Amino acid sequence: MGLTLLWSLFLPAPLRAEEGIRIAPDVIRTLGIADEVLSPGRGHRIIRSNGEVALIDDRVRYVTARSIRRLSIFGYVHSIYVDTGDKVLAGQVLMTAFAPDYIEAQQEYLQAIRLEKITQKAQGSHSLSPKIREAALARLKNLGVVDREIRRLEATGEIQRYLKIRSLLTGYVLKKNVIDGQSINSGDPLFVIGNLDWVRVNARVYEQDLPSLALGEEMRIRPPKGGQNLVGHIAYISPLADPRTRTVIVRGVFQNSPLLLRPGMYLPVRIVVPSRGTTLWVPKSAVFLSGGHRVVFVRSGADRFLMRTVRVGASEEGLVPVLSGLSPGERVVIRNGFWVKAQFERKNSS
Repeated sequence: MGLTLLWSLFLPAPLRAEEGIRIAPDVIRTLGIADEVLSPGRGHRIIRSNGEVALIDDRVRYVTARSIRRLSIFGYVHSIYVDTGDKVLAGQVLMTAFAPDYIEAQQEYLQAIRLEKITQKAQGSHSLSPKIREAALARLKNLGVVDREIRRLEATGEIQRYLKIRSLLTGYVLKKNVIDGQSINSGDPLFVIGNLDWVRVNARVYEQDLPSLALGEEMRIRPPKGGQNLVGHIAYISPLADPRTRTVIVRGVFQNSPLLLRPGMYLPVRIVVPSRGTTLWVPKSAVFLSGGHRVVFVRSGADRFLMRTVRVGASEEGLVPVLSGLSPGERVVIRNGFWVKAQFERKNSS
């Protein structure tokens, strides 16, 4: 007896599907065998790429020296309270500066208040003082002076020497371009503040994958520290292709609280594309191997099961596309199908 023949004695006989088997409904319930009706387009495919984390433009602010005069010299830095990388809150003081514009604006505002009080005493006269006061107030606000500092100026009449320059939003100091004692000009970018609660991930997708993509498709990434995938959605598909790599930038937006993603990080990206065709998808656990063929079990009636040879594609996220062998509307065993397989093997061995 040859080795091949001897080994075949220990292998289960290939299953024969033509006859089918019957399992009583109460046994089906006891064994937990479950099935579902097949319908096309239930699955999805995964487009894999790599992406780079980037800031969202409208969540970045440049803090500059504001001037109300047409002078290039704004003043000089008095004190700095933050450094690159610090987290700051909206309205937090970043630095103070000696600015002649600020001193003049305070003086003009106090003079406008006094003028308004004087003219109010003149009965029946038309006064321009309210408009003068509003113009002086606008100069202070244009310099970034907050309301509580203006109220303190009104109450005390004391002129402050140093202008407080504040953050325009909550975020991180991405750049600090000043040092103590430095002279600064009007319009100089003093700080760059970025809010990282939401970030972009720019992935590159090959041209052949573009027809299946659309805005709003699910994009998944795994943070470098591990843990669960972060889920975002495609917000932008570039109209331009890179002629060297034949790829197109696809941008997803992700919530980033706590701070897991940092601009400049490079990480794997998966784009989930729902099936829009007529392909039938079944759970991977519904497909079995028998006699070198892929098979599934089809429920026919209340207690009868058939075994069907199928041709399948590559699995994606636990689902398998069935390329041939099944038709829409058939009921396929999706859970505990190994019990059905065992019944076929038992029948064929008897």
